[in-house]
Amino acid sequence: MRHRMLAIVSATALAWAAAAAPALAGGLNWNFWQLGGSPASPGTDLGGIHYTFTQGSQSITAWSVGPCSYTWCQGSQDLYLKNGGSASEQGLGLTGDPSGTNEIYYPLGIYLDLSGITGHVSSVSIGSLQSGESWQIQGTNNPYNNTWTTLGAGTGGGIENFSAASLANYSLLVIDEPYAGYPSSGSNDVVLMSVTTVPEPGTLALLGFGLAALGFAVIRRRNARTDA
Repeated sequence: MRHRMLAIVSATALAWAAAAAPALAGGLNWNFWQLGGSPASPGTDLGGIHYTFTQGSQSITAWSVGPCSYTWCQGSQDLYLKNGGSASEQGLGLTGDPSGTNEIYYPLGIYLDLSGITGHVSSVSIGSLQSGESWQIQGTNNPYNNTWTTLGAGTGGGIENFSAASLANYSLLVIDEPYAGYPSSGSNDVVLMSVTTVPEPGTLALLGFGLAALGFAVIRRRNARTDA
């Protein structure tokens, strides 16, 4: 009876650990330039309005989008993987940029479908920023219900890394946000360089509990063999 109970505990612990372990893969840096194959300068048209980047069992699909009827719809421009020759100029942009730089340009954006990851986004890196140029991150729990929340915005130069708890539980939209110094003239374009995803705390706790239970079961089984 004791051995049967130990077997059940061990099997249960293994199931818990196996179920939770994939969440560790959620702690990933999604450098779109590298994941897209790092084509030679100046970059490459990704061949459509959406493209899926994968790491193991995890995936993020990027979509080209544009405004329509006070919400966002699928865009008409292809995603473009840009290489401007420096780290801050490597990332996701769009074809058709009026300035000819193949970056995200007003009023278009890049939407990230995060349904293929385990966890949530904890930070976003924006590049190709000249001094004073601006960007904005919007989030939604449902891209079809026309409910978007501004999660972050900024102006700067080179690369800006935005990290905030507000990114959790949202799918994200990154847009070029014109301001007084750079209205929609094409001079305020940006690239989406990368995002970082992390596991949900509850899933990590489940993994820890499963591994602890497994360790306890192994110790009990060894003690049982010694007693026998």
